[in-house]
Amino acid sequence: RQGFTLIEVVVALAILGIGLTVLMELFSGGLRLGRLTEEQTKALQYASAKLEEVATRKTVEEGDEEGEFDKTYRWKMGVRKMDLLPFEKDTDFKPPADLYHVRISVLWVSGVKERSASLETYKLVKTATDEKKS
Repeated sequence: RQGFTLIEVVVALAILGIGLTVLMELFSGGLRLGRLTEEQTKALQYASAKLEEVATRKTVEEGDEEGEFDKTYRWKMGVRKMDLLPFEKDTDFKPPADLYHVRISVLWVSGVKERSASLETYKLVKTATDEKKS
């Protein structure tokens, strides 16, 4: 009379099973997010290092480049010259520097998906005629 019935034991085990399943899903989801965060952090560190490399160059050329950091991560860089003058180009004024838009994208495969992280910056480079005057 004071013990548990079979139905009470089965219901308790079902509730325990559902609870453990939910906990396992939460744990595996946390591990998956941790791995993804680690991959993104590494990709952004690679992109930052590549941007620093571009920032230390004395000259920049417009165009696209790509390469690999290691077996997992690869990079693509796009450099575009920005127009500093207004749309009416009937002026004789030449800016003393050129402005370039630099975009670094780091790509890697995580699981079955290809992921990417990007950083952008602008670089100001003295024009060749302005450097001769200096």
